[in-house]
Amino acid sequence: MLRVKIQHKYHLTCTRCGYVTPNFWTWFDQHQQCPKCGSKHSEVWYNRRYQRLPRIIKRKPDSFWHYFPFLPLLRRRHIISRGEGAVPVERWTFLEEFARKEFDLNIRVHVYRNDLNGGTGTFKDVAASMAASLFNEIGISQYCIASTGNSATAYARYLSMAKVNCSVFMPEDAIRTSEATISSYGQQVFRVMGDYARAKEIAAGYAQIHHIPMSTGNIDPIRVEAKKTMVFEWLRQMDKFPDVYIQAVSGGTGPIAIDKGIREIRHIYPELKNPRFLLVQTDKCDPMVQAWEKAEAAGFPEGYEQDYPIIDNPQTEVPTLATGNPASYPLIARLVKNSGGAFLRMREEKLLSLGKLMAYEQKVIPGPASAVGMAGFFVALRKNLIKSGETVLINLGEGPNRAPAFLEQMIYTSRNVSHVDECEPHSMDDFRAQLWKEVLEN
Repeated sequence: MLRVKIQHKYHLTCTRCGYVTPNFWTWFDQHQQCPKCGSKHSEVWYNRRYQRLPRIIKRKPDSFWHYFPFLPLLRRRHIISRGEGAVPVERWTFLEEFARKEFDLNIRVHVYRNDLNGGTGTFKDVAASMAASLFNEIGISQYCIASTGNSATAYARYLSMAKVNCSVFMPEDAIRTSEATISSYGQQVFRVMGDYARAKEIAAGYAQIHHIPMSTGNIDPIRVEAKKTMVFEWLRQMDKFPDVYIQAVSGGTGPIAIDKGIREIRHIYPELKNPRFLLVQTDKCDPMVQAWEKAEAAGFPEGYEQDYPIIDNPQTEVPTLATGNPASYPLIARLVKNSGGAFLRMREEKLLSLGKLMAYEQKVIPGPASAVGMAGFFVALRKNLIKSGETVLINLGEGPNRAPAFLEQMIYTSRNVSHVDECEPHSMDDFRAQLWKEVLEN
């Protein structure tokens, strides 16, 4: 094990009281919390010249580890990677054409293709790679995580590559494919009879009893440091930084990481600011949306961000977004409000229609959570939350490999036949018209 008492690359600072933790070795010795005030929210800061970053950004990466000087790892030899983070930002003109035709808006729409990540094809791969690499360097051999599916799957794969034992706690309605994948890597799965909140509760007890470090969720500095690199990639790939950022939200590490990345490099790009965060939840599990609408109706009174509902056992068809107790809402709500953004609700019954439309128009098959994010674009247009001249970025967080049942439900062109006379040539344009009708009808 590489044991470093003194290192000068980075340190962690408590966001509540400012206490400085010198490194991640000490952070884990402190049970991943500030020893002075008990807060679990500390941020990593670097003792390096950020003037180097623009030169690094200009070079094409092979993974998010391209930004190694501004990541909390000391030795490159400890990196565990499958090319995650080096994904394209694509321009989807069919969405631009729709906005121009139906809303008279001249906008640019880009999509961040996290479904192309080389690990498990989700937004979670960069965080899992960061964790596996850091644990490899520190010498951590046991870890545990509660997850609705995607995070656990990514952590299970990457930690297995680092020979780290990972205990995974999943709610009883988690996708069986995720459970099978995690198990196939040789990692332990505990399927908890209850919802995600109960899974987190049991995982926390397990971690305490067995003295095993556990993921601290959406404020976990490991996750945040990995995902902040998407800001660097946008600067590299886009001719204009996004004015609007749209993603499906469960816990909310995405906007937290974006905010952290922008704060890091603002003294190099002083004009850089957070895009307007438009965060989307399905109507079957929408505690953040409910809290936001209540606060908005009351004029955002003092302490509004502390008032949010808890949904027990949310009955949603998107288990990866089934966070009924959004403990990170206070932080996320402040970020959204300060950005001028909003929380949006989409109708879950539209998921399949949106998935089919994306596949038809762009030849990209999404996972259900990605379809939720895409729905946010259409909701935002109807609510006049996007202005002419703006650049919109939609985070495509996952592909269909994480939700095979969703993919199977997207079949819509098949016909059962028993004779050649029943088979006729088709027109794709007919299918297109039907798909748009399904998406747009109330």
